[in-house]
Amino acid sequence: MNDVVIHSRNHTGPAHAAGVSITELRKSYGSNEVLKGISLDVKPGEVVCLVGPSGSGKSTLLRCVNLLEQPNEGTIHVGGFEATDLDVDIDKMRRKVGMVFQQFNLFPHLSALQNCTIAQTKVLKRPQAEAESVARANLDRVGLGHLADRFPDQLSGGPQQRVAIARALSMDPELMLFDEPTSALDPETVGDVLSVMRNLAKEGMTMLVVTHEMAFAREVADRVVFMDGGVVVEEGVAERVIGAPTQARTKEFLRRVLDPTHIEISE
Repeated sequence: MNDVVIHSRNHTGPAHAAGVSITELRKSYGSNEVLKGISLDVKPGEVVCLVGPSGSGKSTLLRCVNLLEQPNEGTIHVGGFEATDLDVDIDKMRRKVGMVFQQFNLFPHLSALQNCTIAQTKVLKRPQAEAESVARANLDRVGLGHLADRFPDQLSGGPQQRVAIARALSMDPELMLFDEPTSALDPETVGDVLSVMRNLAKEGMTMLVVTHEMAFAREVADRVVFMDGGVVVEEGVAERVIGAPTQARTKEFLRRVLDPTHIEISE
């Protein structure tokens, strides 16, 4: 695994972190209610990991925070914005938020450097030279400065995901959303991506992370939120929720995740 080192440069740390406040959030697709009144606060500089089985609503919750999905009910505050206000300036609010997806979503026809500059010049209206300086600093930050001129198809999954993180960081976000960022990666490259995220947490970046990486959540998260069936079943400090959960459903989930070879034969 390559060493991933954070370099202290301009544009490589959150100028100030944004908190998130979610109240009674509901989201349905037709008759299927995916989120059933979720309330959750994330303090500025806090790292919160969302864990739970597939289909529990974790990714939908994350996408609602950035208004990639429109909630049916409830409120979301991000920084100084009420995201669910019909009059909110969505583009201005989204400038505070960086998002990293399961799939890397890089532009295939652009180099790593160009992937990290295009939004800066188009959205933030930065001059090209400044945008490239910021992009190179953030590629250095994720350990890929030497591959700035490579195209996505010349990079394996782990480096592509790190480029995606550098791209998000180049927009100077105050909040980072990660939607299972290691789920599509080869096991050998997972550690590099988690190392970048670990360093971001140390810097004080506010992070809301959907993950199945329990060791990472236990080490890095200030709080862990276990979701199932569109509701929050249990939340608290990582050591307690993962190490000594109180709810039966949390215990069952963690037993299966932490000991996937355990098989029960029903009679």
